[in-house]
Amino acid sequence: MIQFEYNSTMKRYDIKVPYNLADEGQEMVTVASISEQNKLNLLRELSVKLVKQILMNWDEYEHQMTRDLNELFDDNKKGDK
Repeated sequence: MIQFEYNSTMKRYDIKVPYNLADEGQEMVTVASISEQNKLNLLRELSVKLVKQILMNWDEYEHQMTRDLNELFDDNKKGDK
């Protein structure tokens, strides 16, 4: 499971993935970030498979965010009539 968390201080999205720690369970670890200019910055060595998965999930996340905003604007326009 890949999570995107906006970091308002750094103005970027931190990318977190699950990481198993011995017997202590799973914790989410930041492995990369995506800037507001859509530039990917890797913070750790990652497999190509994981980078592909991150990019596919980012594309879907971005699509959902723009879709949600467009729906909000469309609803406001309908209410004005």
